[in-house]
Amino acid sequence: MDRRGLAFFVPVLVVLALALTVLATFLPFFLTEQLLGASDDEVARSVLRAWRVDYSFPGQAELSSPSVPLGFPLLLASAILLAAAVLGIRQAATRRPSPAARRTTLAGAAFLAGSVCTIGMHGASRLFDDRPAQVDTTVLAGMWLLLAAVLAAAGAAVLSHRRFAAGRPGWADPALAFADTTTPPSGVAITVLPPEDD
Repeated sequence: MDRRGLAFFVPVLVVLALALTVLATFLPFFLTEQLLGASDDEVARSVLRAWRVDYSFPGQAELSSPSVPLGFPLLLASAILLAAAVLGIRQAATRRPSPAARRTTLAGAAFLAGSVCTIGMHGASRLFDDRPAQVDTTVLAGMWLLLAAVLAAAGAAVLSHRRFAAGRPGWADPALAFADTTTPPSGVAITVLPPEDD
């Protein structure tokens, strides 16, 4: 892939991470099922979402309860990724290197990864509660989308820094600096005298 294609590929990955993150806030993250009696039909279920927890008990209507607002860090990560996408598209269109685009992409990927780790730990903590052994926790679509968003954002961050490294001048490589040149990169000509005959 040439540099121009890579320049547009980075904001595409950022937009993909942004879209997956926003979509994941509408989907459930974890499902916890607890067997209440001897029958398999007597199961209490709780579904962890970005803004609430849904509970269902046998013979009762589903209840919703506010929970830790896991959606707030995801919204903040989405805002950073949106800024990174705008800066990345502007950088790709103007073909001018932008440290702000690289740094914002890296910040968005790091903040998203931290938010997803927090949500993952919050959901995984249900596995270690002091509850009976008949408890099963399942990862649902929202969490899988968040993991995919983290991978896309991390890929964008790596590629944005790789593109910057690839744009360094050729003289930064010692093998290229002295290949077929009569004057070194310092600009000072070195005179080489023939060997003296004794």
